[in-house]
Amino acid sequence: MIRRLDLPATVLRPAFFMQNDLRQKPALDHGLYGNPVGHRGMAYVDTRDIAALAASELLRREASAVPLACHDVVGPDNLTAESITATWSAALGRTIAYGGDDLDAFEAQMARHVPAGFAYDLRLMFRGFQEHGSPASVADVAVLTDLLGHAPRSYADFVRDTVRGWESGS
Repeated sequence: MIRRLDLPATVLRPAFFMQNDLRQKPALDHGLYGNPVGHRGMAYVDTRDIAALAASELLRREASAVPLACHDVVGPDNLTAESITATWSAALGRTIAYGGDDLDAFEAQMARHVPAGFAYDLRLMFRGFQEHGSPASVADVAVLTDLLGHAPRSYADFVRDTVRGWESGS
C-alpha cells in the first residue's frame, strides 16, 4: 500500500534483535543457549543500530522531501547455532551448548511463559530461521554501514558487553 500510494516513507526491516538474547541468561547460567536458531545463518541486529537509523531517517525526512526508502537493518555477522554458542562460550569462559532445533519442545517451554498464540508465532518464526535463515549480504551490510556512518555492531561485541554488565551487576 505504501508503494502503491507512493507515500514518502522510510521502511526499516530489522533482523532478529541481539537484545532478545538477554532473556537467555537463565539458560546460559546452566550452560545452554535455548533459541532454536538453526544452522542457516541469521544477521542479528543491535537495537541501538535500529534506533540510530530511525532517528537519522526522521531527521533526513524533516530536512527535505525524499522518496520512499526501504532498508534492511542487519548485523555484520551471519550467525548460526554453532557461532552463537562459540561466542557465548568465549565470553563466559565455559562451554555453552545449543539447546537444539526441536520446535515442539521450544513452543511448549515458551507457552509456560507467554500466551499460547505468541508461543506458536515464535515457533513459526524460528522454523523460518531454521529452514531459510535470515542472512545479510555483503551489500546489505555496506548499505547499512553507509547509512549509519559506522559499521553495525557485531554480535561478539554485544555478547562481551552483556557479560561485562552481568558481572558488574548492571
